[in-house]
Amino acid sequence: MQRLDLLAHADFHGQFRADEDNPGLSRFYSAIGNVRSLNPEGTMLLDAGDESKCLWHGKAVYDGLDLIGTDAMVLGNHEFDAGREEMERCIRWGDAHFPMLCANVIYKENRERIKGVQPYAIIEKAGIRIGILGLTSSYTPYIVEKSAFEDFEMLDSVSTIRKYVPEMRKEGAELIVLLSHFPFYPDKTGELFDVYEQVEDLSIDVFIGGHIPGDFAEVLDGCAIVKGGFHGTSLGHVTIGFDTETRKKISADAEIIDVKQNASSEAPEIENYVREVTKDYEYYFTEVLAEAMEDIPMHLSCESPMGDLLSDAIREASDTDFAYFNCTSCGRRIAKGPLTRYSIQKAMAFNEKIQVTVMKGSDLYDLFELIHEPEIFGNNAELMFSGLKVRIDHSRPAGRKVVWIKDLEDHEIDKERIFTVCTSKYMSNGGNETDSFTERFVWKELDTTMHDAIAAYIQRKGAIRNEMDHRYEFIGHPENDNSPW
Repeated sequence: MQRLDLLAHADFHGQFRADEDNPGLSRFYSAIGNVRSLNPEGTMLLDAGDESKCLWHGKAVYDGLDLIGTDAMVLGNHEFDAGREEMERCIRWGDAHFPMLCANVIYKENRERIKGVQPYAIIEKAGIRIGILGLTSSYTPYIVEKSAFEDFEMLDSVSTIRKYVPEMRKEGAELIVLLSHFPFYPDKTGELFDVYEQVEDLSIDVFIGGHIPGDFAEVLDGCAIVKGGFHGTSLGHVTIGFDTETRKKISADAEIIDVKQNASSEAPEIENYVREVTKDYEYYFTEVLAEAMEDIPMHLSCESPMGDLLSDAIREASDTDFAYFNCTSCGRRIAKGPLTRYSIQKAMAFNEKIQVTVMKGSDLYDLFELIHEPEIFGNNAELMFSGLKVRIDHSRPAGRKVVWIKDLEDHEIDKERIFTVCTSKYMSNGGNETDSFTERFVWKELDTTMHDAIAAYIQRKGAIRNEMDHRYEFIGHPENDNSPW
């Protein structure tokens, strides 16, 4: 029998430098090395996407992934964020080191595959041919800035799998791995399980997911399903026993490796690389802007101190009546202690220029009703906002959940009243499935970026505390809450 060790992770986001939350590339490499050292010929490292969203995006990221021995990577939604030209450039850098995979996204103009991308790769480890099919989440058109995806078209994932799995087997693949950026949840719901149930008859050996925080490892009817990662904090680990005489899989196990607990040491060559990559951004880490007097937490399904802080900062910078943003771009917390520009980036991943428009009070009611439609809420969670107070009754049916919206003087707003409104470019272009709403308005771009607005706000305040003003009131609990924190 030959043992295979498949290691998988997603959403590293170029977090090469260690901090209070993330182990960094060097310790991540050490945890991988602990597995490789026991099975050097039979270990494979697979990346389930979302590597491009970081300060040192581009070539530096893919060189780093090569240094840790990545065998293949699938495109995640963040690989599309900067638009077609930048994505194709990143793919060239990645493809120089390892296969870049995506079977279910094509160009609209000619229906061809994205340049430099393969639908699948067949890689041999320890004499066993492993077919790896790359699949990007079907939510991608709704979770990247709209113009960034306009050149592309999503293909049906199930049809894509049914097309390529037989082809991979025909080309000699003895094990089939679906390397996807599909989200799913511990209760076995979400995109990955929706797809898995429709292709279970194909006898897939390994199905890897990504996109959202939270770890999962389980073997279901012979298929090992794993999701691990997020800034390198964990690794999905699948162990397969393969009979080299019958050329059949005879066993499969799945687990999650905690990187901080299993990284025995730091690797000097990786540490040197990280220092070289990050040196131009040293001021991001060292220039102190303010002090967090305690942890400032973020909650994705209700009001939170961090959500209030960030939205207040953007509203102040734009001098508008109302500010709103998606929670899905935010980190878990702002850690107690000195606050730097790196603290801001961890708190809010996107640094777009602020967009402004005008809306009626009735539009604001429509916005909150749309956000609380169960399917949209399940995919995207809450809004953070500033300038108004809102009460939501989750026991009511979709379209009737908003009880009232009040101004800061506690008066219920007139639906004909005009409000100045700001948000991010992502949200103004219909992010988080709000395009049916945002296309009503003409948006103007300000010169101020979101990170600069937050930096100025916390500098002015000096001391940041864990506090809320209870601007968001709830009756009951959302019926479709998948929020990881």
